[in-house]
Amino acid sequence: MCGQAIQVRKNEYYSEAAHIRPLGRPHQGPDVLENLLCLCPNDHVRFDNGALYLSDQLQVINTLTGEVMGPLRVHKNHKIDLNHVAYHRTHVAAVTQPR
Repeated sequence: MCGQAIQVRKNEYYSEAAHIRPLGRPHQGPDVLENLLCLCPNDHVRFDNGALYLSDQLQVINTLTGEVMGPLRVHKNHKIDLNHVAYHRTHVAAVTQPR
C-alpha cells in the first residue's frame, strides 16, 4: 500500500500477509490467496483496524481523512476477490461509499 520495502538483510525484505476478510468469528474469511494482501507492518495494522480500505477499483483510501492514497500495488498474477474487498469496506472499515 505504501510502497516501502523493509530490508532486513542483503537481498531479503520483510512483509506480512493480511487477510482482507478477517479469519475467525465473526467474519469467517477464508485463508486463500484471493483474500490476502502483502503489506508492511504499519499498513497491516491500519488495514486490520479499518483505518485503510480499498475501493472496488483497488484504490487505497484513508478512512480517517477520505484521502485516496493511490492504487494498490498488485502482482500481475495475484487475483484479489472483490467480494472480500467489499466485505472489509462494509464490516471492518465501516465507511459509507458514495452512490
